[in-house]
Amino acid sequence: MIVAALATAALHAAVPVGVAAREYRFGVYRATIPAGVVRFNVHDYGEDAHNLELRGPHGFRSAVSPDVVPGQTLPVTVQLRRRGAYTLVCLKPGHAARGMKATIRVR
Repeated sequence: MIVAALATAALHAAVPVGVAAREYRFGVYRATIPAGVVRFNVHDYGEDAHNLELRGPHGFRSAVSPDVVPGQTLPVTVQLRRRGAYTLVCLKPGHAARGMKATIRVR
């Protein structure tokens, strides 16, 4: 019960960041965020399914999110501890190569 309460508290304490996914681009609603727990609210406005992986300093890579299907919003919660630039990448075949990336900065 205590673990569930702590997990719920951490989720509510997370910094929310809206992410719009469309064919071959991400729109990020906050370009700079504080270090800590971040909840990316990924909404798929496109026609294809997309996913999300974060890449950052010192080889950081988050887990790859489940697919976000058109019209769906998926929260992706990640702990970002280090300052620096992080790249949001869609790993669906060909998407990143066609520009489906965005950068945020952790301060």
